[in-house]
Amino acid sequence: MNRSLVRLVALVALAAASAALARQPLASPVYYLVTAPELVDGEPIDGELTTASGRNFKDGSYLDVLVLRSAGGETVDVRVESDDFDVVLTLVSPAGEILDVNDYVQPLGDAFDAARVRADLVDAGSYLVVVSGYGPSDLGRYTATRTRYLAPPQVVVDVDLPGRHQGYLNEGAADTLRVTLEVPATVRATLRSPDFDTVLEAYDARGGFLDANDDFDGTDSQLVLDLEAGRYEFVAMGFWEEATGAYTFEIEPYERPEPILVEVRAPGAFDGVLEPRAVHSYRLVLDAPATVTVDLVSSDFDTLLEAFEEADGTAYYLDGNDDAGAGTDSRLVLSLSPGAYLFDARGLWDDDGGAYTIAFDW
Repeated sequence: MNRSLVRLVALVALAAASAALARQPLASPVYYLVTAPELVDGEPIDGELTTASGRNFKDGSYLDVLVLRSAGGETVDVRVESDDFDVVLTLVSPAGEILDVNDYVQPLGDAFDAARVRADLVDAGSYLVVVSGYGPSDLGRYTATRTRYLAPPQVVVDVDLPGRHQGYLNEGAADTLRVTLEVPATVRATLRSPDFDTVLEAYDARGGFLDANDDFDGTDSQLVLDLEAGRYEFVAMGFWEEATGAYTFEIEPYERPEPILVEVRAPGAFDGVLEPRAVHSYRLVLDAPATVTVDLVSSDFDTLLEAFEEADGTAYYLDGNDDAGAGTDSRLVLSLSPGAYLFDARGLWDDDGGAYTIAFDW
């Protein structure tokens, strides 16, 4: 057999062996199960990643291994926090399968970084908890904890329209506020909390998703919906699973701002006052091709400028901008053919409003 053929056979054998190895689960080394510290409920483990720790040769990061023993049939939270490095947390089953990987949750205290895995431990046996960083420079002290997870009680409350509910959100919970409409209505639902960053979601009676918001007026949330008669569910939750604290949910009939349409007949500027959620439209008709520059400026709110082309009774989106000039202003420069165009002036966020100036030049 010549040298080239021998080398080819060796390469094929190596590739086959590598493929077979890649299909194998991550086997738990026996010495980990014997020598690694055991993570038990209510007993934090303080550790430190150093250059003497284990090594992940894929990315050079250092790692520690902890053992978590379980009789099965339980849900646990494994959390690692560190003041020194970005934590990556991996949970491996007794069979060597990776169950979950997490690299960030909101720290419970003042820690620099935290990671958490919440897992249903179905099988009895010894699980491996691998603590590592993103790379070889991630070194330092950490604290690992294991706690049994108990799902928070389900909260379902009926709220009238208009109405208000003051509640308390437990960690990991999502409270349901049910509203029944006897007739079609436009409603405004607001979720506020001094304690946590809120998320508000809306669903119809069949569980169909309608809309969601998490950034109205800072950490509060608000939805405006046009609804038919029927029952609806608004779900109040935190942006982070660790969110907990008092909240207020309010729902009321809402009248949308009247649309404003202004005809632009010549280059110039227009002054206006925008209400929250309102849109002011400026219609420009060109008889000849032109390069059109439109500036939307306000010292009261963060502006958003969008352009549409009118054709066959439909407005087709062309372009948009929200960060020209000082950052809160907007500008569009478009080369346009003869035709009709709409330029919409609005706030970048739902609660934006105030005085503005829009200028056209071509």
